[in-house]
Amino acid sequence: MFDSPAKLLCHLIEHSFEGMGGTFKCPVCFTVFVQANKLQQHIFAVHGQEDKIYDCSQCPQKFFFQTELQVGHLKSAAAC
Repeated sequence: MFDSPAKLLCHLIEHSFEGMGGTFKCPVCFTVFVQANKLQQHIFAVHGQEDKIYDCSQCPQKFFFQTELQVGHLKSAAAC
């Protein structure tokens, strides 16, 4: 388990980029980072809610990463 939502998001970011050569590309502006936590910091500092590109089909929530939607949201029984 993760003791904070930020740590869970960082973990999900890492899974989003598995097999991509150890780099993490911002899904909004395509800036490349070598650490998942640096991408996470960039997203929180630079991009807002309106930049989220993955929509939940069950509720109005949006996400930056497909794995965040699929693993962190849709698999939770009380997600929507």
